[in-house]
Amino acid sequence: MNNPRAARNRRHPETRERLARLLGDEGQLHDASTPEELDRAVAALRAAGVDTLGICGGDGTNRRVLTAAAAAWGGGSLPRLLVLRGGTMNVLSANHGPPAEPEAMLSAELARRRAGQPAEVDERDLLRIEADGQPPGYGFLFGTGAAVAFLERFDASRWRSPAGAGWLLARAALSALGNGPLARALTSREPLRVEADGDEWPDQSYLTVLAGTVPSLGLGMRALARCEEQPGFFHAVGVHGSLPQVARLLPRVHRGAPWRRRAALDAVCRTLQLDGEGVRYMVDGDLLGPARALRLSTGPAVQLLRPAWRTGGARRV
Repeated sequence: MNNPRAARNRRHPETRERLARLLGDEGQLHDASTPEELDRAVAALRAAGVDTLGICGGDGTNRRVLTAAAAAWGGGSLPRLLVLRGGTMNVLSANHGPPAEPEAMLSAELARRRAGQPAEVDERDLLRIEADGQPPGYGFLFGTGAAVAFLERFDASRWRSPAGAGWLLARAALSALGNGPLARALTSREPLRVEADGDEWPDQSYLTVLAGTVPSLGLGMRALARCEEQPGFFHAVGVHGSLPQVARLLPRVHRGAPWRRRAALDAVCRTLQLDGEGVRYMVDGDLLGPARALRLSTGPAVQLLRPAWRTGGARRV
């Protein structure tokens, strides 16, 4: 599946033809830049009985393809996922392997298959996100508040790259230490009623509520490191501390150390309910909402193929 509108693919439109040549008659290559094209492509792949779904796009493309695939497969086992890095940040791919060009990743996977070598996979549960009773969407990362504001500022920047995102994060952290204007612009406290597996969190005004089934939010920030504690669960964090408190915690967050309760509540859970007034939120980098009621739960599992040159720690199948 190729999204011609993804950031990297717009810069390198020749990628599509290179992928097609590599794939040859060993699979199908579909372009999908509209919801209608995506539905047709997913239906064709479902009818063909594919065992691997490759996606060349960014994190938002992955979200949309997985949501369409979960509907098309109707509760059945989803095909393995090969995440090709066609976007700006590629957070999902970065959670499962070193950076590489899409052509190199596809070439290595095809070589593995031809040689009959076992696949190395990371099995992850999807997040199922229901907003105001609408049909569910699926992804790996969710965030409100500061997560939304950060993405808005990043999307409006001229430097939409990992380096640009890192520079923005560094500036925001320094600003937060002194309760400066940039940090205040990126953070506003949002009153939310939050329940994790039916247990209501104490009333708080949150800077952000995060949840996910992958540990890193990007830029090496392992804010959701507990997501791997129990299969079928995800990690949820409600950040409520002062800006200086949160800024001082960032080195701990970067290395995946536990959150301090003076700054955040967290839980490993199967469900998370959020109720508020017009909550805007992001899923895998896509900005969505507003919504008054959000319910997150564990979705179907998917096996993500590790790059064929990466070894160790993966499940072999």
